[in-house]
Amino acid sequence: MAGGIFYRDPRNAREVHGPFTVDQLRTLVREGNLRPTDQVSVDGHAWLLATELEPELFPASAPDWFVAQPAWKRTANQAARKLQAYALVAWNHIKVIAKFYWDNRKELRQLATEYLSFLKEPGNRREIRVSAADQNEAIAFDGDQWKADLPDCCIVCGEPADCDWNSEQRAVPDLTWPLMGPFVGLLIGVVGWILLWNRDGRWLIPLGFFLGFLLGYARRGETIVAVRFRRCREHLNRTRLPSLRTFHKTLIVGVGDRKVWRRFYYGERNLETPMVVPPDLSTIVQSTTSESDTSDPRPSYPTIRLAGDDETDSDSDHSRSKL
Repeated sequence: MAGGIFYRDPRNAREVHGPFTVDQLRTLVREGNLRPTDQVSVDGHAWLLATELEPELFPASAPDWFVAQPAWKRTANQAARKLQAYALVAWNHIKVIAKFYWDNRKELRQLATEYLSFLKEPGNRREIRVSAADQNEAIAFDGDQWKADLPDCCIVCGEPADCDWNSEQRAVPDLTWPLMGPFVGLLIGVVGWILLWNRDGRWLIPLGFFLGFLLGYARRGETIVAVRFRRCREHLNRTRLPSLRTFHKTLIVGVGDRKVWRRFYYGERNLETPMVVPPDLSTIVQSTTSESDTSDPRPSYPTIRLAGDDETDSDSDHSRSKL
């Protein structure tokens, strides 16, 4: 490898070729693989133009060398360069989109629960949700940004906090279209397959799903949220809370404990209902038994005479008179 020379295209600096000898580089020049606009290096760190290398690789200046090539070769080289540049741009764009969806995967899953309710955690009230149409004094949509004043307690544990208020202004991504785009693309792909109704049409489903990701990324947006909150000394390092996200015209604030949720919606009112413990069953049975033993066996309520009682009483009186 000693004495070898590397070369690369400056538009794709990560793709390095070599090492080559000077004779091999001259062969690459004649084949059109090494261009005057490329860069060369002897150590892979310091780079200079291929036309500046000693000994010279190109017999003439760059324009003369390019003109000396056959017309078909010049056209092919230009087309290959454009195709390579477009492919590189497309690949980098796809990587950026994939990174965006990966970084926001948790937020997208939480937003998916708006439509897929089985993904929700039962009994979870650690989110404050306010719509732009709600008449809320603490959280409101003013112009093109949200203003949120969270309760006077620690945003993590919900206990009273003696630290100063934190005022932050965040740019929160609007994930409405990034979430809906893939589903819209999938739906279009399914409809196209049904209309074509053949084997080739099934490829419209993954194609529509892929284009949906591109559409969702292209329609993404950001919303400014000015939030004011407090943390206690124990949770000063819990900077992930409050978590903010927007969906349609709704601001969703993630908090650490349900106490914060109660304070926001109900203030200082105590919502805990006192529980009445029923008495022991054995005590009830004993008290009932003792009362029945000491009471008069005759009923305390008036009895109703039956129809046969008069006849029985008259027969008994008549027999007594005979005696």
